[in-house]
Amino acid sequence: MSELAASANPAHDELQGRAIFFYDGVCAYCKGIVEACLASDSEGHFYYSPLQSAFAQRVLGEYGIDSTRLLSMYVVSDYGGSHEAVHRAAPASNFVLLRLSGELRSVGETNAAKPRQQQDAEYKDTADNRYERYGVLDELWFADDHRRGRFVL
Repeated sequence: MSELAASANPAHDELQGRAIFFYDGVCAYCKGIVEACLASDSEGHFYYSPLQSAFAQRVLGEYGIDSTRLLSMYVVSDYGGSHEAVHRAAPASNFVLLRLSGELRSVGETNAAKPRQQQDAEYKDTADNRYERYGVLDELWFADDHRRGRFVL
């Protein structure tokens, strides 16, 4: 990841109180999910950060999570606020989907209504097999177009 990309990070005060979505930056499936979320996040609820970034390593490391292990997606809600919390796997997915609009919100509502054990099993199956099913990108992905301001590296 280039220093130039990291130097274009949003200001800390922009992130305060927001939700940060941490995703696997070389996973083709995860790239698709983030792009769909960007399109459905009409209210700008989320900032996005690849798990391989220095930002992810620092923030998730404060929770004892080694982001470089790439085991799960995470969301840190109310970043830097008094109610900051980390969500992982199926609960993180639901957290994101339920704050989006359109079809993705409907997917979140359907998923959240399932028994937790089923949610966890479905999430684990996708996470464990994402590279084989969807592929691996040649390099770390983050938006480098007009959406770059929504990414933290």
